[in-house]
Amino acid sequence: MKKIFNSLLNTIKKTSAFIVKAAKKYFNLFIKEAKKIGQKLYPTWLKIKKSDSTTAILGALLAIVIGLTVGILLMIVINPSGSLIGIGRLLRGFYNEPKGALIGFGEMLAQATPIIFTGLAIAFAFKTGLFNIGASGQFTVGLFVAALIGILGDKLGSFQWIVAVLGGMAGGFLWGFIPGFFKAKYNVHEVITSIMFNYIALYVVNGLLKSPFLKTQVVNGATNRTVAVDQAARTSYGFFDTLLPNSGLDISIFIAIGTAIILYIVLNKTVFGRELKGVGLNRHASKYAGVNENKSIMLSMGISGMIAGLGGALLILAPNVYNLGTPYSIENTIMTQGFDGIPVALLASSNPIGVVFSTLFVSYIKSAGEAMQSAGFVLEIVEIIIAIILYFSAFALIMTQNLGNIKKLFNRFKKKKKDSDETNNLEVKAGEN
Repeated sequence: MKKIFNSLLNTIKKTSAFIVKAAKKYFNLFIKEAKKIGQKLYPTWLKIKKSDSTTAILGALLAIVIGLTVGILLMIVINPSGSLIGIGRLLRGFYNEPKGALIGFGEMLAQATPIIFTGLAIAFAFKTGLFNIGASGQFTVGLFVAALIGILGDKLGSFQWIVAVLGGMAGGFLWGFIPGFFKAKYNVHEVITSIMFNYIALYVVNGLLKSPFLKTQVVNGATNRTVAVDQAARTSYGFFDTLLPNSGLDISIFIAIGTAIILYIVLNKTVFGRELKGVGLNRHASKYAGVNENKSIMLSMGISGMIAGLGGALLILAPNVYNLGTPYSIENTIMTQGFDGIPVALLASSNPIGVVFSTLFVSYIKSAGEAMQSAGFVLEIVEIIIAIILYFSAFALIMTQNLGNIKKLFNRFKKKKKDSDETNNLEVKAGEN
């Protein structure tokens, strides 16, 4: 029995030694291969680390964390008793929807879609060195042209939707091109002209809708709103009518994402895009390099307006909940979608892909607004949190962009402190001697 036990023990020892030896061998091989892979990936990591996109993402994430923290502290100060419920509802976003989280998600995407377009319009202008604050006017004109075609263009048949979308894009392009023309030809700042064109668009559109012909053909006199566009002119639900029923979401969200991808490629991968960005950085240097800077400025503003106009067209052509259409109210108030695009463009550092994510984040926070009211918080608390995030996004971007200088300053201070300590030690030793 003892022999069997000793034999079994020796077998276990040999097996263990073999396993340990094999494990060490393969572990060393793994470490060796991992080092090789690491050496190959390290240059790529350095490029990613130093890229503007990484800096922008880190800056945006830092701003979001700080903004939410400050917003939560503000909620605690305003309403200590209801703060826990309010904070929970803020963080839950569309999950607060009584109809269910899926419907809430669809509603959030539907509300985010037009803001993605205006955010892209403003981001595109930012990238080319222009501040297009007139996205609301371009959005309104695009909506108006698409509405006219969608209501009066019934003879177009199955092409009615396509013509309405193209008409909205053309209207937005024209409304953006005009401020670009004044900027290029007469050096009139685009902020002044574009913001005034917001009001011009509003009053021109409302004035035309109140004209004798359109008032009877396009406007519902009882509600003072436009009638719904024809069924052939409405945007398709796609598969969302079965996946997210009664949420109002349609295929416009895919068009918005596709537009963001196209703009990213145009700006970063084409000669045309690089020329536009070059003019934005320095129009005089671009002119010296052979670029027609006036043409680039007008095209930049025109394309920016076209994107905003596309968003307006898709808003008025949307089937909305229960496929009842989306009316336009004839009120003397500028549409907010254009101004909502400014913070999402700034939060995304004008990156077209980033605009999609920043819009979804802002829409997620906004979707909690109504649910927070029942916890004793006003709807404006969400706007305050978004404003704080926007403020800190600019601050965080400055911090991340100057991180290298901050490190140098810290190292210099550290070296001075070390030299000072060494000098003091020498003086102490000299005194003792």
